[in-house]
Amino acid sequence: MSRARALVALALVGLAITAAGCSRKSDAATPGAGQPAARIVATADFGADTLLTARVAPGGSVMDDLRSVTAVETAYGGGFVASMLGRGTETAPAADWFFYVNGIESPVGAAEVTLGDGDVAWWDHHHWQGAMSIRGVVGSWPEPFVHVAPTVQADAPLAAPLRAAGAHVVAGSSPFRVLVGTDATLSSRDATWRSVAGDPGGHHLAGGIANGQVVLIPPGGGAALPVSAASAVAVLMPVGTTPDDGAVLAVAGLTPAAARAAAATIARDPAVLADRFAVAFNASGVPVQSAGRSAA
Repeated sequence: MSRARALVALALVGLAITAAGCSRKSDAATPGAGQPAARIVATADFGADTLLTARVAPGGSVMDDLRSVTAVETAYGGGFVASMLGRGTETAPAADWFFYVNGIESPVGAAEVTLGDGDVAWWDHHHWQGAMSIRGVVGSWPEPFVHVAPTVQADAPLAAPLRAAGAHVVAGSSPFRVLVGTDATLSSRDATWRSVAGDPGGHHLAGGIANGQVVLIPPGGGAALPVSAASAVAVLMPVGTTPDDGAVLAVAGLTPAAARAAAATIARDPAVLADRFAVAFNASGVPVQSAGRSAA
């Protein structure tokens, strides 16, 4: 869901939402095995509950592809989801459907975004008070570094699995970066991390490091809070205003060893990031909590 949608939703708190589109499911065919395909994922409560996962034909809009796998009621001219899979817009407390394409919050409505082969469109229904707009999520890893990025600058140990997944990993600089290190080291190395350092929530991120502590959006949403058992965090940050501008996935630790341990866990088991907004790890690299959830 874009910031424009969020602002409209905020203005309508307490009012009934009038749908501008009917609830329907299209008859589009599912791609066969081995054929080009994109993926649609729908979850609830910051990815805690999986409601839908499906392969869809590339070349259509996110909205068209969504309609090919489930009935959808739209709003605001047909570009936004008002209700699907038994969940819809709520006002007390505020909750809604949000969507991310290859891990990045879409700047436009779902009818305006076209999915290509390998793309992932992830919808999540969650409360958004205190977390109205989350610009990047780690849950579509290894995207956007495989099917979006022309090149990727990546630190060990994550460079090798990215290459294996098909990413074009280079030694030089790139707007798409996968970084591993301490908060201080990443701040010295990377302008994007430096720009959000100390205030991830103020920069619309699901987690980060602030005041020497790992912080995440707490269970159910809200302003980011410290995670007492955590020594590292994995978070995705868009570089600019559009997905093509680039993105940084940072595995940031309170110590070098904690950062390396968390990155090693991701390299060994990428599913630890699946359908999660951001993930906190302990000093040994064990996931301890995911943003918006009470557990990892």
